Amino acid sequence: MTEIDHSEQKARIRDQFTRTAEVFGNFAVATRGGEADWLAKALRVGRSDRAVDVACGPGTIALRIAPQVRWVCGVDLTPAILSRAKESAAKEGLANVGFAIADAGQLPFSEASLDIALTSYSLHHMPDAGQVIAEMARVLRSGGRAGVIDIRVEEDEAVGELNTRIERIRDASHTRTLRESEFNRFFARNGLRVIATETRDHPRQFDHWLHVAGLHHGDARYAEARKLMESTVGNDAAGYHPRYEAATPGAEKELMITNNVLFIAGEKE
Repeated sequence: MTEIDHSEQKARIRDQFTRTAEVFGNFAVATRGGEADWLAKALRVGRSDRAVDVACGPGTIALRIAPQVRWVCGVDLTPAILSRAKESAAKEGLANVGFAIADAGQLPFSEASLDIALTSYSLHHMPDAGQVIAEMARVLRSGGRAGVIDIRVEEDEAVGELNTRIERIRDASHTRTLRESEFNRFFARNGLRVIATETRDHPRQFDHWLHVAGLHHGDARYAEARKLMESTVGNDAAGYHPRYEAATPGAEKELMITNNVLFIAGEKE
């Protein structure tokens, strides 16, 4: 993989999530609450904990765990989607939630100052995912806990390359889909002992998956992504398990895919 220019990647992230702040925000808040609950349980969040939600987006995780912790700060690069998170916190009357524009690779917290650090669906956008995990570990005290939720791909290199190619067509801010072995290596390298893991399959309508990223029928990138995805029906060469089926009984068959998602929690030594 060629080296990624960090400043250019940050610009891609801001552009992507400024354009999709509403549609992506609506999707994330509506569908990922249960995933936040898994993290809260696995990380043993408590009333005295100070936490950070890294690359928090619309505040999906931060808002969900706020009633369970002393204080949580959501940090993100994109002002538009951070504004949405702030508005949601105000509407819910959450006084112990703060938000800040910040780089996930350079968190604005002192070493060993927090109890919980977590991030969801962000590492595949990062120019250096390992650096983000390192920063999460840095700000944790000994005994603090780190949690990650993200899409994962099989260990096979060819599958990973095609998976990433399709993802980048769909969303230019995607860098690379990671393998589970890479997540484990990042945790171990930064003194994070894995205490819980889980994988889940998330069936998705292909069209809705593209819609959340801001692409629709008639867009050149939509057509390119669909053509590549359809070329893997029957061989699963990109790891999405694509198939044609009805989303609901009696409905017309459509292209469906599955995102495989990894949940991983660790404790700092």
